Amino acid sequence: MAIRMPKWQGGPEPPVYPRGGIFILPFKDVAVKDRAIFETYLNKPDHMGSECAYTNLFIWRDYYHTWWTEQYGFLVIKVEAEGKTFFLQPFGGRDEDLPLLLEALKDYAGGPFEFHGIYEKSVERLGKAVPDPVFEEDRDSWDYVYLQKDLATLAGRRYHGQKNHYNSFKKENPDYTFEFINPENYAECLNFGEEWCKTRMDTDPSIYWEWRALQEAFVNFEALGLRGGAIRIGGRIQAFGFGKAINDVICDENVEKANPEIRGLYTAIQKECAEKVWPDMTYINREEDMGSEGLRKAKEALHPVFMVKKYNLLVR
Repeated sequence: MAIRMPKWQGGPEPPVYPRGGIFILPFKDVAVKDRAIFETYLNKPDHMGSECAYTNLFIWRDYYHTWWTEQYGFLVIKVEAEGKTFFLQPFGGRDEDLPLLLEALKDYAGGPFEFHGIYEKSVERLGKAVPDPVFEEDRDSWDYVYLQKDLATLAGRRYHGQKNHYNSFKKENPDYTFEFINPENYAECLNFGEEWCKTRMDTDPSIYWEWRALQEAFVNFEALGLRGGAIRIGGRIQAFGFGKAINDVICDENVEKANPEIRGLYTAIQKECAEKVWPDMTYINREEDMGSEGLRKAKEALHPVFMVKKYNLLVR
């Protein structure tokens, strides 16, 4: 069952600012039809970062004013956020062509420019092409990566607290059911997501963009190659989570929403999705903490097996 893009009901719609002009490089808007092109660059065995999940680039494209182009065999992604324009690390291409790309980007920017979200393997690559590089650690953007089997089983002493939350949830909600997100429940999941966002809009207007991202995801769920699950209690959707496989071994869990008044529900949707939605994955990327102390504490409590470290670089 297809669903239409519903109209925001949480108050006046914030303005969408026009994007900058295109001067030298032929940057294009991020569109669903371009997914296959992106994934030829992004879905590599050694790519583990959340930027490599095409879903993130697409559903957040209006908030981050995301554009893209192909130059000299590289995928170039431009972002305009918080009054600043920068580029994600270049994907693909040959090392010997990097100087050509750097010069083109410098011409486009009219001078020095910045790369953000540079993975550790790309630090060495860019370091050879940029004179006197100084890489700045961006700790707030590091992704937390977990073993799928750890989140699916919550086994062992390390997960004693989470397992207790999950068991309490099951005891207090014996009628709960898990179901995969599918065309029959898209609209219901989206309605729950809207209610979740509306209750937080007054204190955090940026939640509006989460609502927009949810719209884009559910309207284009199959076209984006998403997978997800939902928990139903008393006949109503009370939690859902969804994400995208980056390659054959790791997925990115893009979104999780749950009714915070139901004890243990966040732990339940996290465990159920890990177990039933991602049984074929070795790792689950649960993205960054964005510098939030609360998020950092919660993500560290799940015991990541490693972090996807990221760096920024000013190219002069």
